[in-house]
Amino acid sequence: MNKDKKIAIDIALIPPSDVIELFIRINQEAGEKVWGPLGKDDYIPHISLAMGCIKEDDLTAVKEIVEKVAASFSPIDIVLDKLYFAQKPGDDRNYAIGAKRSSLLQELHENIMNKLRDYLTYDCTKEMIFRESGQEVTEPNYINKFLLEHSFENYEAHITTRAKVGVGEKDLPIEFIASRIAICHIGTMTTCRRVLWEKNL
Repeated sequence: MNKDKKIAIDIALIPPSDVIELFIRINQEAGEKVWGPLGKDDYIPHISLAMGCIKEDDLTAVKEIVEKVAASFSPIDIVLDKLYFAQKPGDDRNYAIGAKRSSLLQELHENIMNKLRDYLTYDCTKEMIFRESGQEVTEPNYINKFLLEHSFENYEAHITTRAKVGVGEKDLPIEFIASRIAICHIGTMTTCRRVLWEKNL
């Protein structure tokens, strides 16, 4: 076994089941104009709190740190209120629904990022991403840019719809209480594929 083998992880808030079902429906409304499906147990809708790569041997230590941080937080009120997109190569777009600024959510994000600074690295390769046998995955560019471009003052909480078109706006605002925090093995396009650990706030 390679002691230095790494995996790409996302520490994320998982919404309650009714919100997951809503995002599955929103994704399906886009028909074939999607990057892929959403689901309850795979490609799970989520709000990323921190991401990067860790050594597999460090997973237990990372779980303990996240569990300790999570223990000091109560469930968080989330309001998703704006539809936006990231431009992909060519004319393709990847749509997400952004969350209102929340001091508690920002604090949780920063706490996890700071506590995991000795474990998270930003040198991910495709080999560190979860995939089925023979499945193609995207380059981990977003993961590798997370620390410098998407965290701390640049943190923008959101749930990706995986749609190439702007579906879901009629459902806004989407309000819920987030109480489930998880460490997930990241799949293609920073999806949450496999839950490695979870607990409730």
